[in-house]
Amino acid sequence: MKKVFLGAATLALLSTSAYATKARLLALGDEVEDNYYTMDDRYIFTNASFVNNFGDMVVLEYGSEGIGSGASTLDTDGDPKAMGGFFKKMGNFTYGLYLGNESNISSSLRILASAPASGGYLATSDNQVELFIGGKAGVNWGASFVYASSERNVESLPAPGTFHVHEDSAMAVKLGVNKDNWDAYTNISLNSESENKTTGNKFDGTLGVQVGGSYTINNDTKFYGSYKTFTWDQERGLGAEDGDLSRLDLGAGKEYKVEGGMVFVRTAFQMINVEVNAAPGKAKLETMNLPVIIGAETKATDWLTLRGSVSQSIYSNAKSTDLANATGGSTNILASAVVADYNGSYTNGDASFENTTRVAVGATLTYKTVDIDVYTGSNGEDTDSRVAMKYNF
Repeated sequence: MKKVFLGAATLALLSTSAYATKARLLALGDEVEDNYYTMDDRYIFTNASFVNNFGDMVVLEYGSEGIGSGASTLDTDGDPKAMGGFFKKMGNFTYGLYLGNESNISSSLRILASAPASGGYLATSDNQVELFIGGKAGVNWGASFVYASSERNVESLPAPGTFHVHEDSAMAVKLGVNKDNWDAYTNISLNSESENKTTGNKFDGTLGVQVGGSYTINNDTKFYGSYKTFTWDQERGLGAEDGDLSRLDLGAGKEYKVEGGMVFVRTAFQMINVEVNAAPGKAKLETMNLPVIIGAETKATDWLTLRGSVSQSIYSNAKSTDLANATGGSTNILASAVVADYNGSYTNGDASFENTTRVAVGATLTYKTVDIDVYTGSNGEDTDSRVAMKYNF
């Protein structure tokens, strides 16, 4: 349950790679939503200017609707959501379209704002479309526009036979630049709302901003930083409430070239704070994590590439206070699980993370212009897997 921290504190290759899927990133110990070290096509969701590095390809991530309850779903390694898209070069420009890459953070905030006892969880972002455009003019620049909208009439799990109307919408714009050994980006949420029209339960995002960048020395040593903040208002039938989430990532790593591949080691400092000013009282999560990740990737044959990693927190601390004010208690299973993802526990307390050693392995099978990526990993609690395909045309 500690993937939010262990994943976000990991490393992939510094250089652009032919492989570019969640399966590969996870096998290298990286994280799919907050990966700040990896220069493959997943990084375009952080810095849109890197779309210029990828064109004339289709990416397909195998999955279903993800894990969740009612109208709410999360993309997890054990139960991934399907997604995919294509990118095309046109002279000095590159454009693309990607479907289904909904944010787990946005979904988690909607789940925390839900009042499931009165009609099920709020709908999370669905049917997301992201449009990319990039070009070269002195520096590489890029932008993307995110749009998602859905309306559902679903049966209430607490009251079978009763149906509730859920509406959800989201918009965001992402801007980025990069040149040679540096990059910078700003990502802004323009709209983020979810409402149960039947009960009045509502989530209304008021601010969402992410800024960051990186600097690489000697093509093998990289330093990066990222800061994101989200604030929102919510209505659960208890009166006006609000919340905020902030996340800081600072990291550095070094890659060692070897025959046919590479070996890397890196570390990072991460701090995530969540605070909900709920009607019953304030609920807080305060976390810090300092992991070390070691990994390798090698081309075993012309058609097989192998990779793997091991990660462990060398220092961590999670302090949680009055969680029930935000989750409504342990009976709110999905909201409690979201909290556990952030602090490693369903309960209040002050402790270090437990059982943080995680091993992940993966491979890429190549046939002409098609790559099939596979991944399996375990943190001592469960086993995860992902499969993806990339086609170059």
